[in-house]
Amino acid sequence: MNAGIGLRVKTGRATAVVLQGSAKAPKLVEVLALDLTDARVPASRQPYHAGLELPEGENAPMVRQACDAVHEASAQALRALLDRVRDLRLEPRGVALVVTSDSEPERMRSAHVRAHALEGRLFRDALEAAAAQCGLGCIALIERESCERAAPLLGLSPAELRRVVVGLGAGRRPWAAEEKAAALAAWVALARR
Repeated sequence: MNAGIGLRVKTGRATAVVLQGSAKAPKLVEVLALDLTDARVPASRQPYHAGLELPEGENAPMVRQACDAVHEASAQALRALLDRVRDLRLEPRGVALVVTSDSEPERMRSAHVRAHALEGRLFRDALEAAAAQCGLGCIALIERESCERAAPLLGLSPAELRRVVVGLGAGRRPWAAEEKAAALAAWVALARR
């Protein structure tokens, strides 16, 4: 049976939802929290923010080490999730990410705002690279556009998509915005060819 994996990406973590079945009849399998950081590298929680605390030029090695830790932790987290999915005798079709924005960090003037944007890009890039390493296709959806972008692919209106996503989590707690966004992403991953 096919499975789609959806991840609502945040700084340092992701909410993961696994759906099985088909794009016409998705069924909730699992909801998990993924840690995308390395506890042995405290700066991996917010690498670019940590870099702001050091003088310009002295921060590069620490930021690089923290970013490397994020890439490794993200790869480990995704591999563990895929192992769990396969243990359920499901075959992942792909991964879809929901991210806050697609901004260009380099264009941000404020160092603090730029750090947030760089971290958003880092965790997205780390998960895209992890999916590629695992041989899975990966698509990123911008959160505010996700329903409109998914609607044609899934053959439903955005309102119908929202209704189905709410129903997927019926009786499950929590089933808040992050879980719903990840579920929509998992549905998109399940439908991709």
